[in-house]
Amino acid sequence: MSNIYTIHPKKSPLILLYEVVDENGNAEWGGNNAEHCMQWLSLAPTGSRVLVSGWESDEEDAHLVGQPLDITDIIKAASL
Repeated sequence: MSNIYTIHPKKSPLILLYEVVDENGNAEWGGNNAEHCMQWLSLAPTGSRVLVSGWESDEEDAHLVGQPLDITDIIKAASL
């Protein structure tokens, strides 16, 4: 079995935070549930966007890893 390779990456230990923000960048909703995020976006005003960020966490503190990514276009394309 030593010649079998997987193309699936290991699950990341990062916690994903989804945020729906208005056109001015003000947070309207935030959480770790992607399905709730998509439902919220479908009800949000035109111009709203979805940002996703990765967080490392221990028992007491959470730390942002990198910068939030705008995934609005991906969500809209997937819902067609």
